[in-house]
Amino acid sequence: MLTLAFLTAFELHFLLFSFSQLVSKIRFEMGLLYAQANFVFSICILALVLLRIPWGLLSDRIGSSATLKLAATIMGIFGFLRGFAINYETLLIFQLLLGIGFAAILPSLSKLVDAWFPKKVGLATGVYVAGFPLGEIAALTLTPFVLEYVHNWRNVFCVYGIFGLILSALWWTVAKEPTRSRDEELAHKTALRAPSKEEIVRLLRVKEIWVLTGLCICAMGCYDTLVVSLPDMLELEGISPEIAGLMASMLPLGFLLAGPTVGTLSDKLGLRRPFLWILGLFSGPTILAIALFSDAPLWATIFVAGFCTAGIVTLVLVIPTELSEVARLVASSVGLISSLGNIGPFLFPIAVGYLKDATGSFLPAITMLAIIAEITLILGLFMRETGRK
Repeated sequence: MLTLAFLTAFELHFLLFSFSQLVSKIRFEMGLLYAQANFVFSICILALVLLRIPWGLLSDRIGSSATLKLAATIMGIFGFLRGFAINYETLLIFQLLLGIGFAAILPSLSKLVDAWFPKKVGLATGVYVAGFPLGEIAALTLTPFVLEYVHNWRNVFCVYGIFGLILSALWWTVAKEPTRSRDEELAHKTALRAPSKEEIVRLLRVKEIWVLTGLCICAMGCYDTLVVSLPDMLELEGISPEIAGLMASMLPLGFLLAGPTVGTLSDKLGLRRPFLWILGLFSGPTILAIALFSDAPLWATIFVAGFCTAGIVTLVLVIPTELSEVARLVASSVGLISSLGNIGPFLFPIAVGYLKDATGSFLPAITMLAIIAEITLILGLFMRETGRK
């Protein structure tokens, strides 16, 4: 099941961030401003903001496997149909519908890991979270070559959508819930009852849920915006799309190492807060340095920025499983955090596009992201320790 969780994370970001290497082609063909083009990405995130909480509640009710079967089907269908967009409006519609499937993935995968690997949540979370950056690396590095072979961005979306349909078939044929004894099964059925209003109210009163939400807005918002915008930024500096894709892939490479590294080390030490502080401290300066460095230092800076922001996101996914106040509402709590947390990935790309349109430069946008990233350090100071030391 961990393999299937990993493949789902991979496909989600493979479909989502293939847009990064196609946005300039879409913008040129449709005559769009930077802000308008980035809104194509953001409208997909809008579905995550609106629907992750309902998906999280559904996952708590019917189980993670059943929820992920539905979500994977939606991902496959509308990931493929993006290739049939005839104009800006239809592309927005297909992106929004694709986001409906995306919205279920994160809360359901967190619940799946909690059910299958209760004693190694940090490690298991790090493993499936690694699928996200690997999907991004594949999208950033392969898309220029696929585009050259299939000739236009619509065909790229169709090809990538086929992989989503294959993943959907795997969920329907392979996925299952963990095997339990009779007593465990009775307890499981009791746990799957719909959360009461009182439980939801208690969830909303947990301070740590809101701290984690703020961390998610800042860290995930900065990371996603960089992945979307960096290839375009580098190409404007005269770098070829192929090399720009490789350089931008340093962000998800940092993400790839951050997931298992931060998850495993924080598990071993039984501490979460020190990792939040260190990662938050370095995230802002490294993002700002992206606009200032070149050559080898730029490659390294992009990598560190990805590691720091993604490491924070990994901890945001781990900590809810350790909060006793929300023990029966893991998927709902992650759904709430990641739903509201996606306000960052929704707004920041639009803001970056607007600043680029208004100033003609990406420097003000990068400065804005660096300031936002540094807020994670402040938020980390308000987080109580949940590690199982």
